[in-house]
Amino acid sequence: MYKKDKKTISVAVHPGLRRILLKNPTQESLSTIIEYQLFEQASPPLSDDILRLLPSWEQQALEGNEVLAGLIQYMSQQSLSFIKNQKIIQANLLRIRILASTPGIISFPATEIQENLINFLKSSDILADLPELEVVSFSANEIKPLSSDLARFRLTPHSRRYIQNLFHPERREAILSVLAHITKNYPLISTCRQAYALMLSLDNPDIWGNHPFCVRLIANRFWDNKIMKTTEA
Repeated sequence: MYKKDKKTISVAVHPGLRRILLKNPTQESLSTIIEYQLFEQASPPLSDDILRLLPSWEQQALEGNEVLAGLIQYMSQQSLSFIKNQKIIQANLLRIRILASTPGIISFPATEIQENLINFLKSSDILADLPELEVVSFSANEIKPLSSDLARFRLTPHSRRYIQNLFHPERREAILSVLAHITKNYPLISTCRQAYALMLSLDNPDIWGNHPFCVRLIANRFWDNKIMKTTEA
């Protein structure tokens, strides 16, 4: 975790130098950013630079630039208003941070997935069946209100709203972390592609309750609990 040194004085940095420091983060450039308190300089607006850098940062994260994760973590501690007010930017930075901090590199062209997302999302909900996702747990009490709907394989609008609330920020980050690991390290490249497609499709935190992958994840835990109770009986 990066903590602000109260003795550090903000130093004016030319916008061109700022863009250079942010473009390809290294440990040296990150230290400079922290030393100069780069994110406290309001003019010119930082948001434009960040928006332009997102595609480049995405690729660097997929290629294993772990320093990028540290940079985004540091940014998140600076209470930047343009990040707080835009959920999509928050989601992009979260995904990039998780990918950057996950060991490994991808073995497929990311643009292939980004440009054909719908195709790669077909049947991608089956990734919820992978053993890797078993680390994401839901308590029996959390699932109980959904029991009737899940048993009938039919969710009411109320149930979907309830499911949405189950995917709080910590759980969303845990799921994205597993998907990032699969993206970079799973032995089947087709599964790697689907995992990355899922990460992209989960950009909007407000749609998790309706996402087929998320619903299947909860349904799996429901049936796991049912089987466990039957076995114990």
